[in-house]
Formats: sequence, C-alpha cells, structure tokens
Amino acid sequence: MAQMGVESSFVDMSTDPSAVVKHLRPTTRVVWIETPTNPLLKLADIKQISTVVHQFDPKILVVVDNTFATAYFQNPLELGADVVLHSLTKYMNGHSDVVMGALMLNNEELYKQLFFLQYAM
Repeated sequence: MAQMGVESSFVDMSTDPSAVVKHLRPTTRVVWIETPTNPLLKLADIKQISTVVHQFDPKILVVVDNTFATAYFQNPLELGADVVLHSLTKYMNGHSDVVMGALMLNNEELYKQLFFLQYAM
C-alpha cells in the first residue's frame, strides 16, 4: 500500500488504548480495531479509543472488526465506533459455505457514500 501513498502503523491497543494517539497523523483517515483479536483474543477498549481518536480529529473513522464477538456480545456503534464490520462467513453463518460481509453504520451520509461505492465498483 505504501506504493499508493497509504501509510500504516500497527499499535497494541489492548495494553494501552491511549497509545493510538502517538500514531495518529494529520493524514490519518481510519483507525481499524479488531476486538477480540484473532487468534490471541486480546481486547481493546473501543469506547476509550474512539474518544481519543475523535478528540484528535472527528473526521477520522473508527472501524471495528466485530467478527469474533458478533453483534450478540458487542455493539461498537454504541461505544463510539463509526463503522462496524462483520465477516458473516464465520460465526453469523456458521457453516463457512457462503462468503458474506456486512457493514453497520450510524451515519447516513457515510452510508450513502459507501452505498455508491458498492455499486460503482
């Protein structure tokens, strides 16, 4: 991705959620959280991370891969996340015989942008 101008940082958010701030840049557009992590099952404090990221820049999207916890155990939108991703192929489907994914949002404008991209690409 670096060849396309995309920079990334890997941060252990489970040990010190505020460590995320040290890695934010003026060009940061997304903070991606997977919690619990796979395969180590580390937990990240979605609420604290979302708070510090949005204090740094409210335009940065906090995206949570919630595949492992599922919506039954965790609702990141209620904890300040902007986008929640589920790989529905895994637990939600249960059989791994279908390839599916889902994004949950609580922002209609972002929904419209993603909806357009889904069909335009």
